Parts: sequence; C-alpha cells; structure tokens
Amino acid sequence: MKKIKTGLTHLTQFFYRKGLQFTLLSTFTLVSVSAILLVTIGSLRQFTATTEEMTKTASVELLDQVNFNLDDYIHRLMGVSNTAYYKILKDNDVRLDQATISRELNLLFSANESILATIAVFNQEGALVNSSPSSQMKETVEVTKQPWFQSANEKVENVHFSKPYVDNLFLPINNTYHWVVSLSRSVELINNGEIERGVLLVNMNFSGIEKISTNANLGNGSYLYLMTSDGQLIYHPRQQLIYSGLMLENTHEASQYGQGSHREIFQGEKRLVTVKTMGYTGWKIVGVNPVAQMRSSVLNNQLFIWSIAVLVSLFLLSINLLISSYVTNPLRQLEKAVWRMEQDLSDIDIPIEGTYEIQHLAKTLTTMAQTMQRLMQDIVKQQEQMREKEMNALQQQINPHFLYNTLDSTIWMIESGRYEGAITMITSLARFFRISLSKGKNIISLADELKHVESYLMIQKIRYKNKFEYVISIDPSIKEAASIKLIIQPLVENAIYHGMDYMYEEGEIQIRAYRHEADIYIDVEDNGPGMTPAQIDQLRQGNANKQKKKGSGIGFKNVEERIKLFYGKNYGLEVYSEPDEGTLIRIHLPYQTLEGEDEHEGIL
Repeated sequence: MKKIKTGLTHLTQFFYRKGLQFTLLSTFTLVSVSAILLVTIGSLRQFTATTEEMTKTASVELLDQVNFNLDDYIHRLMGVSNTAYYKILKDNDVRLDQATISRELNLLFSANESILATIAVFNQEGALVNSSPSSQMKETVEVTKQPWFQSANEKVENVHFSKPYVDNLFLPINNTYHWVVSLSRSVELINNGEIERGVLLVNMNFSGIEKISTNANLGNGSYLYLMTSDGQLIYHPRQQLIYSGLMLENTHEASQYGQGSHREIFQGEKRLVTVKTMGYTGWKIVGVNPVAQMRSSVLNNQLFIWSIAVLVSLFLLSINLLISSYVTNPLRQLEKAVWRMEQDLSDIDIPIEGTYEIQHLAKTLTTMAQTMQRLMQDIVKQQEQMREKEMNALQQQINPHFLYNTLDSTIWMIESGRYEGAITMITSLARFFRISLSKGKNIISLADELKHVESYLMIQKIRYKNKFEYVISIDPSIKEAASIKLIIQPLVENAIYHGMDYMYEEGEIQIRAYRHEADIYIDVEDNGPGMTPAQIDQLRQGNANKQKKKGSGIGFKNVEERIKLFYGKNYGLEVYSEPDEGTLIRIHLPYQTLEGEDEHEGIL
C-alpha cells in the first residue's frame, strides 16, 4: 500500500512538472484510449463468440440441408426397393412370371436410372433370379459371402445399407466399374407356388451421394464427411488419401458424439465438429470447422476493428489537443501578463479569453493589479506624508526657541556656579537630540522613546525651576517593544505649556506604559486646568492656542496622523479631560517587536 501511495505521489509530481496542457492531454488521451481499448476488446470478444456461434448455426443449417437432400435420395432408393418387392416380386412367380418380372424391373430401373446402378434378386443359395439391367455375373463372385447378402439374412426384418464399394458383381459394361452403395433386404419369393427366402439388392450410384455432399460448401477450409454409425467412412472430400493411408480422420471419436456441436483436438489441431444423424440409415453427417481457419477469418475482422480503433484514437487525440490548447492558451497568456506585471505594474494588459473560469480569473487579476497600483500609490503618498510629519516633528524638536532657552539656561547656571545642573542640562540635551535623530531610523524601542521624553522633562524641569514633578513607569515586558519615535514628547510639551505654565501650585506629569492583551497603551497625564469639549476638538484639529509660539495642538495632530498612517485607523490618541480636573492623553499602539518591525521600517 505504501509503495502504491509513493508511486502515485511520484506520478503526480511528474505531471506537475510537465505543465497543465501535458497533464490535460495525457489524462484525456489515457481515458479516451482506455475506453476505446475496453470497447474494442469487448467488441472483439463478442465478435469472436458471435462468429463461433454463427459458424455453429451455419454448420447445423448446412448439415440439415445435406440431411434433407440425402434423405430424399435414400427415400427414392427405398421407394425403388419397396416397389420392386411389394409390387413386383410379391405379385409374380419368379419361375413362371420371369418375363413379367424382368419387364417391370426394367421399367422401374429406367424410371430411376439417374440414381441406380443395379436391381437384382437372389435366392437363398446366392443364385441370380433376375436383374435390371440384364447382366452376366462374374463366375468368381461368391454372393453368399458378400457383406450386403449376409446382413440381409442375419436381420431379415431390416433394410440394410452398405458403405461405398466398387461394384464388381457383374461383368462391366464398357469395362467400367462403378462405386455404389447397396440397399439389401430379405424378401419372400414365390417359386412354382412355393414361398422361399431370397435377397433383394438395389445398388445406387455413389456419385449421387458424392454430388450432394460435395455441393455442401462450409468454406474457410471447413468440410463435411459422411460415415456409418460405427465410424466407417461413406464419403469424405479426401477419401482417396484416407484409403491410401496418407491422411487420417477422427471417425472413431466422431461416432461417439451426439447431435450438435463439439470441440476436439485432432493431430494437434483444434476443431469445431458438428454432427447430424440421418433417420433412415443411421449415418452421421459430420461438419468440421478448423478453429485456426475461423480465427483467420476473425483476425481479418479484428485488423479492421483495430484500424478503426486507431483512427478513432488519433481523432480523439487531435480533439484532446485542441481542447487542452483551448484551455491552456489563455492561461499561458495570463502567465505572460503576470510576468509583465512583475516587471512593470503599470503594464496592465490582461487578455480576457477562454472559459468562464479563466475569464473570471483574468478579471480578478486585472482588479487585483489595479488595486495593487492604487495601494502602491497610496503607500507612496503615505510615505510622503510620513516624511513630512517626521520633518515637522524634527523641526519641532529642533525648535530655535527651545534650543536658545536651553542654552541660555545652561550659560546662566555656569555663570552662577551651578555646574552640576549645567552638566545635567547639557547631557540631557545631547541625549534628547541623539534619540531624536536615531541614525535616521523611524522605529525605536519603547525604552528609548521614554528616555527621550525623560531627557526633555529634565531640561524643562530645570528651566521651570522645579515648578512640576514627573513620574515615568513602564512594564518591563514591553521595554523592547517597537514604537514610532517622537510620539510622547509633543504630548508632554503640550502638558507643560498648557498645564504647568499657568499653575500656581506644584504641577505633576505622569507617564505610564503598559500592555493590555495584544496592544500597548501609553498614558500622559497632568494635573493642569483641563479642557472643555470645545478645546478638545480644537486640539484634535490642530488649532489649540495657535496664536501662541510655544506649544500647540499641531504636535498633537502630527502624532495622531503618524500613528494612523503607520498602524492603521484602529490606533491613535484618546483624550480624557474636564475643566479643573487635569488631562489624560492615551496613546494606543499594537504590540510589535523590533525584529518584526525591521521589514516595516523600509516602507516609511
């Protein structure tokens, strides 16, 4: 079972490598040829069986016809015998009415001369009583020892037929001896008023039987022969060869056959033998059909059938080739069109041809290519927008006012001898710009993003003279999570300028980064004056405090648009704020690792 499965797998892989047209053509041709082969073999077997049955039927019909003709022939012979006995011999005295008997026998002979050779009457001692035509017996012949004479005396109640022999009972006319078949019977003769036994002999010409048998032609090397019930030949088309010992016939086996058809092997040859038994004589008519000759006839028809099968197979092969080409040519055109699309997506020329399924596939590919074109255009547009947003973000980071104020504060601290604070300011500023640039990368770790905002808060806390405090916390499991850079600092900047700048008491900014299911959330919360719904709308639209130079809603909108461009519309910013209750801005990002973002990095 495993070997079969492996073989089927290898066969399947072979067809996969050869292509669709080869597979279709091979499959269709295999199925077609297999069907034709099965039909042809079935037809040939049926034809062979039918031929044999027809041969049997033809043999039986021919033997019936021969039997009818021979029966008619024998019936005429028996009619002659009955007439000679019952109408001539029984009504006349063989001694006293010899002239009458001779005249009537001559009339009877003349009426049946075509089938008769001799009519003769013998007494019990074998002496000739009368004959027609009148002939002189040969002196050397002992009548009582003749088989026909002995058969008649042994069974006086029956009519007896002999096998063919040369009639040498009488002196020949024109020195010609004839082959005859004898009908003999025991008769009662009136001799001087006394009843005595005798034998009536009627010799019929064997040529009549031979003619009837010869005219029966089975054809194709087949033949028939005639024999007695005990297997002695009466007629055979090659009788002289058999008598001379040059040929044999299977008469012994045939004599055992009943009526009907039989198969036999004689001298290595398979034969179909049909037997018919005659009613009057008990003779058997045997038809012989050599199987080889039958098969030779069948072979000619088989060659014709195979020729038709080959022609039909070639025709179907051509049809299969056309069908497979009709199916696969549109697919090849699709393949070429897809290859052109791979080289240049702007070259969208997909032919819509072939079957419904292929046309549907071509339309789908066209739609897909157009969609890909549109998506690529959208991606290019998004890249341009993202670069613009990045540039805006960087420009905000490198704000001349922020840089000037930071450096001014640093100089003031140095002049006042506050060296540690100045060092902290310079270090934080350097780290702030280092992370902002990030070697040109757009994606950094969440830990670096929080370090970036922490540097910014340290600078602003010093500048604002500790007017606010800040707390930054992060779930350790997401420190190496991927994040777009520069998304927290603009929100913290808004919290300072819009919240801390106008507070009299100490302000507080809390930054919390945590994970929930498959997403990351970063909360930026302050305890500033909060915002009304109208102010929140202005913030989202990028119009909040647009008249002021420091801090605006532009940074908020920039961050949200960058997140949505990068991660999709399901992500972005959420604002929770009420007047005098502070403000919470929540950043919503998907959880992704830096390794998973390496490929994404190249898109931006």
